[in-house]
Amino acid sequence: MARLEGSDLDREKSTLLIVDDEKGPRESLRMILSPQHRVLTAVNGHEALRLLRENPIDAVTIDLNMPGMKGDQLMRTIRKEFPHTEVVIITGYSSVETAVDGLRHGIFDYLTKPFDVVEVSNTVCRALARRASRRGLIEFLRGIGAVLGAESDSEKALGELAKSPELQQRLRAALETPISESPDEREQLGEERRNEFLESLADTIEAREPHRSGHARRVAFLAGLIAERMALPAVQRERLRVACFLHDIGRVALPVSDSPDAEAVASSTLAQAEHSLVGSRLVEPLGFSPLVAEAIRHHHEHWDGSGQPEGLREDAIPLLSRIITVADTFDSLTHSHPQRNTLAPSEAIERLRECAGRELDAEILKELIVIAESGQSSSGPLLGLCFRHADDPIDTIASATAFLEGER
Repeated sequence: MARLEGSDLDREKSTLLIVDDEKGPRESLRMILSPQHRVLTAVNGHEALRLLRENPIDAVTIDLNMPGMKGDQLMRTIRKEFPHTEVVIITGYSSVETAVDGLRHGIFDYLTKPFDVVEVSNTVCRALARRASRRGLIEFLRGIGAVLGAESDSEKALGELAKSPELQQRLRAALETPISESPDEREQLGEERRNEFLESLADTIEAREPHRSGHARRVAFLAGLIAERMALPAVQRERLRVACFLHDIGRVALPVSDSPDAEAVASSTLAQAEHSLVGSRLVEPLGFSPLVAEAIRHHHEHWDGSGQPEGLREDAIPLLSRIITVADTFDSLTHSHPQRNTLAPSEAIERLRECAGRELDAEILKELIVIAESGQSSSGPLLGLCFRHADDPIDTIASATAFLEGER
């Protein structure tokens, strides 16, 4: 008989299903997990499948060695019918072959009896975190689909953006379970795959406007150099990198056309405010720090308060947003655009000096100018000595970004 631990009204808790034919381990797991989660229990595979079909369940723990339907058969059925439900194997009959087979079928982890209380709790929490991350990615894609006017099918959203095999491959990789013996390695690989997909998605969105191709990668590169000179902590630099890649994700809401009128609309003050707001809302389900969405929301604010969307000024503008604005402006000036002439890097720096204290934070701009004029970051020569023969030191940045984009 299935048993529910906790109130049906306690919806903020995740729901777990423990499947084990032995009462002792089953009750032990229930006692360990019920303080933090809603817990269902089942004594065999058939009862487990019935509960899964009747209840929204976030994660399942399975004993492999059960009478009737074996644990590995149950595992495969769950992965097929309930692909978004995380699976943790807990059994006394462990083998490397069984563990690898389970990982190939997408289980989250594999623990052996007698199990450790802390290890069980931590593993379940990590499994739920991965589920939340995957759901966030799907909601993100559905959000893009809604902005594009498509139905809430993420594949249709991707189809609107591009017919990119690479993008589709990276999405699948982001949603699959990396095979590794270490849970920490699997988490890291999963995070890397998600970020790779998001970077590819940013490239794909830019491809809708050919003159913007490579913009997010160049902005991320320049902003990273500025952050390095400012000695920002590694965690902040990573948030900045993610925000740079996604800072223009909201441009999916803007019209795309070769006509000057459409480009004027896309470049207008109203459009800047709109795409910043749309972008910040789109990334919220992804589970990044709130500082990432905040950086995207305010990257068109101006130091003097004349920017969008909220007219913030000076230090009220988030630091990451101010860094993105400087890098974004430099890149926009030095790359082709239908409505303005492209400037040489040295000319762009002079134009940026005029914006110091108005649109741009003068202190952050100083860091970019030091990098541009010296061709160095705080840790040494910019990209080694690859560009030491540049005629104009400021061209170092343009050469470096071209190198990163494979344009050389």
